Order: sequence, then structure tokens, then C-alpha cells
Amino acid sequence: MDLYYNILSPPSRATLLLGEALQLKFNLISLDVHRKDYVNAEFKKINPQHTVPTLVVEDGVAICEPGAILIYLAERFATGSSGLYPPADPLRRAIVNQRLLFECGTLYKCIFLYYTPVVLERASPVEADRQKLEEAVSVLDGFLRDSAFVAGKGLTIADYSLVCTVSMLVVLKFDLARYEHLRRWYERCKGVITGYNELTQRAITMFQTWVEEESTNR
Repeated sequence: MDLYYNILSPPSRATLLLGEALQLKFNLISLDVHRKDYVNAEFKKINPQHTVPTLVVEDGVAICEPGAILIYLAERFATGSSGLYPPADPLRRAIVNQRLLFECGTLYKCIFLYYTPVVLERASPVEADRQKLEEAVSVLDGFLRDSAFVAGKGLTIADYSLVCTVSMLVVLKFDLARYEHLRRWYERCKGVITGYNELTQRAITMFQTWVEEESTNR
């Protein structure tokens, strides 16, 4: 399977980590934002959305949305006993799916909207966007009030997705002090997701380099 990715992308890291947990070997194709690999004609033929991660499977079929990629990998390669995507349980799967949709439609969106002008220094941060981000983080903290992981007692693909996105908040120095349930979960995930710390550190180093380059090029 070809995996088009960028290590700075939290969804890309979630896919890489799940692949490691499932002992999969991807043909990794890193897309460079500086070369504008995302928008070149060749990649847009594969994925008209020109987003990462993009997983190309049988017969050249491309799966483009991060949640769909995680679900596909878990359904195809995870054993039922792993619990990563609960089999034959519509309610438990619905909870996992809801958390995945919350990550891409709410939390990730709020982080992007608030921090893009802050990181790139193109504009002052918008207070309304800050409030929306805090509300989203509070919702995630609420999900974790009575459970060890975001969709219940066990680790699922939703945790892979959300922990990589939350790592952005940590890197960007968002204050998580008042979100005690989230902080406990984050530390728990760091301890049980194989390869998380190493991959995240690589991303942090690359992110810092990228920010410095962007500042120099302005």
C-alpha cells in the first residue's frame, strides 16, 4: 500500500502509528510542502482533495479522509480481540466514529483556525477563535471524565487520531492545566501507543525547522 504523508500532519502520524501497531509495511511517499507536492498534477490525479494522508490500496483505489483510512486499516488488519475498532457492535462503533468525526470536524478545525495566524504571524489571534478552541478542548475533557480512553475502557483508533491532534496543542503551548481528564489520558496514550514518543519528537523538530524557515522567507 502506498501512503502519501507528511510527518507534520497529525492524521499522517496517526496512520503511521496504527500501521506500526498492526505491523504493516507501507510504501511511504513523503510530500514536501515547500515543493508544493500537495498541489502538483500527479498527486491531484490520485487524490483530487490533495490532502494527506492518502492511502492507495487495491486496484489503485485511494482512501483520502484520515478517519476512513484508520477504519479501513483496523477492519482489514486488526484482530477482533484488539478492540481497536469493535466488531459487530454498532453502538460501540458509533462512539468511535463520533470521536473520529469530532477530531476532524471540530477539534482539528479549531486548532487550525486559531493557530495559523499565530504561528505564521500574519495576523493577531482572534479571541472568538480562542474561545471556540477552549470549548472544543473542554468537550474532549468531558468525553474522558468517566473513561480511560476516548471511546471507552480500551484503546481504539479514535485515540490514535485524537492523541496526535492533541500533541499539536502541547507543541503550541496551549495551557492544558485545567483539563485534568485530558492530561491523564494523554500521558496514558504516550505510554501505550508504540512509537508515539519517537515519532512526535521527529515531528516537533521538523515543525520548529519549518517555522524558522517560514520566518526567514517572509
